[in-house]
Amino acid sequence: MNKLDLVFIVWFSLLGTCIGSFLNVVVHRLPSGKSLLRPSSHCPACQHPIRPWHNIPIVSWLVLRGRCYDCGSKISGRYPLVEAVTGLWFFVCIVLVFFTLPPAQLSPQLLFLGLVGLVLFGTALLCAALIWQDRKRVPRSILWTLLASFLLVIGALVRVV
Repeated sequence: MNKLDLVFIVWFSLLGTCIGSFLNVVVHRLPSGKSLLRPSSHCPACQHPIRPWHNIPIVSWLVLRGRCYDCGSKISGRYPLVEAVTGLWFFVCIVLVFFTLPPAQLSPQLLFLGLVGLVLFGTALLCAALIWQDRKRVPRSILWTLLASFLLVIGALVRVV
């Protein structure tokens, strides 16, 4: 493994933490039928929009000590935990697909599809688990994403065996 590989792994893991930040929005808004894009992220207590520099995954929560910058209300530790778990999942996926599978057996296109499928499967599974914990039901869109991503992984990586 060279330095460029290491940079790519770190970049992909950081991308995972950003996706984890969006997953927090999905878990909160999707079951209620709210838009995932509008309004922008805001404090649940005071409704003040979160400034972009206060929306950096994990880091902002630590710097603000788990509190809203505007009203001081407590922000759940679940937010940075979801971001960290998603970043870790992206790390596992990239290492598994590109650094442990024998490269001669799969084309780059199949490796990429396998990576996309694994990432989608893990993130959809995390969303399903969190929504189930909160509401004891899972939206069909999450279940369809789980099924489609599972089939994508199986279809792309079945040639390894």
